[in-house]
Amino acid sequence: MKVIFGTTNKRKIEDLQNISNQFNLGLDILSMDDIGWNLGEIDEIGNTLEENSLIKAQAIYDFCQKEEISYPIITDDAGLFCDALNGEPGIKTARYADEEIALNPTLPKYQCVYKLLEKLDGETNRKATYYCVVTCMMPDKTYFQEMGESQGTIATEVIGEMKRPYFYSVFVLEGSDKPFNQLKPEELSDTYRYSALKKTLKKISNR
Repeated sequence: MKVIFGTTNKRKIEDLQNISNQFNLGLDILSMDDIGWNLGEIDEIGNTLEENSLIKAQAIYDFCQKEEISYPIITDDAGLFCDALNGEPGIKTARYADEEIALNPTLPKYQCVYKLLEKLDGETNRKATYYCVVTCMMPDKTYFQEMGESQGTIATEVIGEMKRPYFYSVFVLEGSDKPFNQLKPEELSDTYRYSALKKTLKKISNR
């Protein structure tokens, strides 16, 4: 069965295909490029991860209807929620420092990390949770959603190489002494995003 994953990121496509292969689900993962998507980025105007994930699935579904493409569609939205900051950066995780960068274009794209560290400076409660919500919309427009989460803490400084996803350089997984960006692939296999995707793919394959 072919399944559309709402991304053009080759690494994410490979990750999803690897999950399917690992559990012998027999799914062939297609990217947005594979279906000829030409409408640019989808505006995430929801107030929750659930809403944003569904908005993306609906937009891709509408495109597929016009193009007469009839496969299940998977979309995801994720965010980092810090207890001491009332859930920031939350649904704005990917855009956390957009305002600062707009005012000063010389700032690096990873300014979001420094903004978070500044806000948590001196804070003893550094607990945080990564959440991922995956929406699967079927060809008949019915859909279901799955969630994955990872508990952890925010380090007091950047650890290791700063690369996307940028917050991975400061998020230390519970039960580990290493941030996400230093974990091996097998150590990430049960974390928030993979957990939600695994549950989704298994449910699709059983339909």
